[in-house]
Amino acid sequence: MSRFISRIALSNVCRASVPQLARRAVPISRAFSSGLVRAQNTTSQLSEIVKSEHKVALAVDNELEPEQEQFLADSGFKVIEGKYESNVELYKTLPSGEEIRVFFDIDEVSDVELGAPEFGAEEGVEDKEQFDEELDQFESTFANVKVFISKPESNDGLFFNLMLQNSEEELFVDYFNYKPDAAKFLEQVKEKGTFLSSTEYQGPQFSNLDESLQLAVENYLEDKGVNEDLADFIFAFSEYKEENTYRDLLANMSKFLAK
Repeated sequence: MSRFISRIALSNVCRASVPQLARRAVPISRAFSSGLVRAQNTTSQLSEIVKSEHKVALAVDNELEPEQEQFLADSGFKVIEGKYESNVELYKTLPSGEEIRVFFDIDEVSDVELGAPEFGAEEGVEDKEQFDEELDQFESTFANVKVFISKPESNDGLFFNLMLQNSEEELFVDYFNYKPDAAKFLEQVKEKGTFLSSTEYQGPQFSNLDESLQLAVENYLEDKGVNEDLADFIFAFSEYKEENTYRDLLANMSKFLAK
């Protein structure tokens, strides 16, 4: 069931609520009184529905799968998150002394649907064409994942913008660049939530690079732990955190309506 109110339905409600010229004027005191009762009724109704939805949500287990807990233990990544924030950071120090940070937004990741539409072999050419169109649209959906690998001793690093595809739990390089001041860059991310300044060179489009360079970059990231296991964890953790955040929203909304 959708958590959002239809614009059409809302529009109809608004139109229905506009007084018609032919209607008899209602005394001010009576209008105020009936309006107050309606407000109380709608608040009470919403409060009850929110409580019910919260109860249903809590009845379903929402824990990270054992393999995801194991991923954190094996990889050494630590999760840095805010209770009411959608942005998540994974952080660890590599054996080389380098630091790696992975940034993603659970709202963006949760919007990426896994699994592709399927058509039976017996279906006709029109269905096949429809499938191709849907597949093209499907493949264009992805979430951005940011990776920053820095050297504390020299205070610089490499930044990679990756794409997390919906059809496969894999990470693909979009572009990369060099950050001469790691501390300044991380402060920019923290304060402004941006990874590129307005005048900064983004970096080359990865798909346009020589294949040998593409492969070398992919192997470099794989060696740093940027792999399919990380992609799988990002999907799983986003779903887990989104559900917890939704439950918190319902709980806080219920408290607000009860005041």
